[in-house]
Amino acid sequence: MSSGPLVEILTDARDFIGASCAALWNATDASVAPVLVHHASVDGAVPQLDAKAAGLLAWAAQQSVGEMCTDGDAVHFAATPVIAAPELRLVLSINSGRSVLPMTRDELRRWLPRFAARVHTVRSLVEAQIAGSRAERHADLLLLTAAQLQEHRTVEALGSSLCSAASHMTGARRVSLVRWHAATNHGEVAYATRGHMVSAGWPVASTSETGAACMDGNPVIMGSAVARDPRLRVYGGEEPERGLGALAIIPLRGAEGVIGALVMENDAPAPVSPTDAKNLRLLGLLGAAALETVWEIEEINRRARTDSLTGLANRQQFEERLTRIVTETNRFGGSCVLVVVDIDRFKHVNDTFGHQSGDKILQQVAIRLQQEVRTVDLLARYGGEEMAFLLPQTDLAGGCQLAERLRQSISERPFAVGGREIPITISLGVAAYPEGARDRDELFSAADRALYEAKRGGRNKVVSDSV
Repeated sequence: MSSGPLVEILTDARDFIGASCAALWNATDASVAPVLVHHASVDGAVPQLDAKAAGLLAWAAQQSVGEMCTDGDAVHFAATPVIAAPELRLVLSINSGRSVLPMTRDELRRWLPRFAARVHTVRSLVEAQIAGSRAERHADLLLLTAAQLQEHRTVEALGSSLCSAASHMTGARRVSLVRWHAATNHGEVAYATRGHMVSAGWPVASTSETGAACMDGNPVIMGSAVARDPRLRVYGGEEPERGLGALAIIPLRGAEGVIGALVMENDAPAPVSPTDAKNLRLLGLLGAAALETVWEIEEINRRARTDSLTGLANRQQFEERLTRIVTETNRFGGSCVLVVVDIDRFKHVNDTFGHQSGDKILQQVAIRLQQEVRTVDLLARYGGEEMAFLLPQTDLAGGCQLAERLRQSISERPFAVGGREIPITISLGVAAYPEGARDRDELFSAADRALYEAKRGGRNKVVSDSV
């Protein structure tokens, strides 16, 4: 068996965890010391086991549980089973020599099994290299994909590799990667091959064929989908009716359930052999292992840049985008606009109806404002009851028109909270760059100054500042 992909995974685990060595051991025979299979050490040295570490590896293999060598809360050595079957027991270990591993126990319990799963998958891929040129090509393709996935750190790159592999394996003309949210039973397309009828962001309904496969976790493999009801939706939404010759949906299962799916369509029937079906499932295992990590990191980053109450961009994301938009305006020309929004007499709302009602008002105002802007614009909660819009490639007149539309959308319809209708108005300050400001700081000062004038002028107003 080629050791390349396995060593790459061990190296990935070592570097991600911050260890000095990651190793794979054969601990099938409990009567002898575990045997080193592969390793990835920072200094290239072959790892040596002391009696305690050997005992932990043997215990992890025989009991099918992760084990750690600790000193209080510090972890020096950790092991988790990769394969636990009577005929073969493999264990993945991680250590930093005499140093302490930088990850906590809980973090190691979460991440080590994921790397172990990837090791297991690659071994399964190698075993899939059986006789027959087509099966061999598929196995080679899967091994190549396994190696590529170690390098990819974005959903677009992962989606491209996975969808390309699925297309080559099945001959499917249209392939997509779906992200599934089990907690709310909905999903969206994360990536689709060129020429597909869906694109990134396309909603996936629970009532669709893909949604049903994600909810029950079972693959759908139709070598011939000619008899399939054409009214059924593969994704949902405004998806056009079409006849399909073949359809395959492979759920991607993460540590806590289904996290997505690979969806393959073909116009003509395409017979699927048992080996093809097995390889598709192996591709799904590869995809799930890589995507779970990337999506989890994306979610952590999203939360760090999102206001928890309104779901809008937070101040950090606003500041970053403001700098970028001003820089892009300098580079490409044109102008950009900043609109600062403040809910009028919001303290009175809180004092009269309670802070819980005030929070609901903030959430509903955010939703209504978001409905009025373009996808390229950014709406952020800047602080308290103050929000801000960033409008790239927009002049002052266009910014004032939008601000007036926003003002009217809030003032014309009261907000229903707790059985009451609460009238709300907003004041808005508008400024443009470079028409009325020399840099990003001056742009914000100009918009804030205009907002102050709107407040002083009686509220429920739009005021622009071009000084």
